[in-house]
Amino acid sequence: MNLNKLRGKIDALDSKIIELFNERANVAKEIGAIKKRTNAQVYAPDREKKVYERVSAKNKGPLSDKCLFAIYRELMAGSLMLEKPIKVSFLGPVGTFSYFAAKGKFGASIEYLPLNGIDSVFREVSSERADYGIVPVENTTEGGIRETLNMFVECDVKICAEIIMPVHHNLMANCKISEIKKIYSKPQAFAQCRLWLADNFEKIDLLDVGSTTEAAKIAAKSKNAAAIAHSEVARIYGLKILRRNIEDYGNNITRFFVLSREFPPRTGNDKTAIMCHTKNETGALLKILEPFKKHSINLTDIEPLPTRKKAWDYCFFIDFVGHASDEKVKRALKDVSKRCIDMKIMGSFPADNTIR
Repeated sequence: MNLNKLRGKIDALDSKIIELFNERANVAKEIGAIKKRTNAQVYAPDREKKVYERVSAKNKGPLSDKCLFAIYRELMAGSLMLEKPIKVSFLGPVGTFSYFAAKGKFGASIEYLPLNGIDSVFREVSSERADYGIVPVENTTEGGIRETLNMFVECDVKICAEIIMPVHHNLMANCKISEIKKIYSKPQAFAQCRLWLADNFEKIDLLDVGSTTEAAKIAAKSKNAAAIAHSEVARIYGLKILRRNIEDYGNNITRFFVLSREFPPRTGNDKTAIMCHTKNETGALLKILEPFKKHSINLTDIEPLPTRKKAWDYCFFIDFVGHASDEKVKRALKDVSKRCIDMKIMGSFPADNTIR
């Protein structure tokens, strides 16, 4: 078959694909009408997970799962907007790692709301000015992000999904690397590139700013200045990438939470996050951990947090495998609740196994 005939075959297939995509979108509109009548959440992380799993199971190649997931991410984003226009807030400005985490989760068709602080993301969701929010919660290099965890003490929102995203830092500037006199970035980025910077820039000023995007913006306008940021930010601000992937550890991953006002039903591969306020007494933490061992529940994170109500008064953020509706989880949480002053289920959500 010659080139023109093969291209004609692709054109015919494209016509069928477009027709089927729009047929799927019409079904999504009907689903949206039902959700509106029943006051159900438009975004359903449990359903999203099943779609990706089905795509992966049905995929026989030659296209990779990663390629098909990207197509379906945009397809589902467009369908969500047909069901109901939704707004997703994130720690801005555009170009931050939170921004790319949000776009990787929800696609390009969603309306995004960049905000100046993590606290603002929480408040926009809790006040219903945003439908969902994206906040960083944990990094494999630096550990738990206190600003996010502390907001769960202050603000009543739920976790409906998690995003696991590899984070790669890049040095960018409009001068030669030998001409750099100042480097801008946010403290977390500097911390994750500490060893590389020590080896390559012994006497350079490292200047903290509010975001990696702000760093790139400053570097683009300043002489002999560089920034550490996401590679896509270089394109946005017209900077040249001088060194790629300068993070000290190749397995540099940040976990983000998707904030909502409720959490989804179980998928069979879930996590749950709770907040426990304990008495200030010997063995308090051990008492609330024992039920998890008793019921064979794997803990994935424990973080102590000051309650800010009384000196040396702490609560604990605990993250574990399982859904709040699982029988053994319900039994464990019942035991935990008896052993602390207060226990709040922050959310149960699908474990993130998608390809990025």
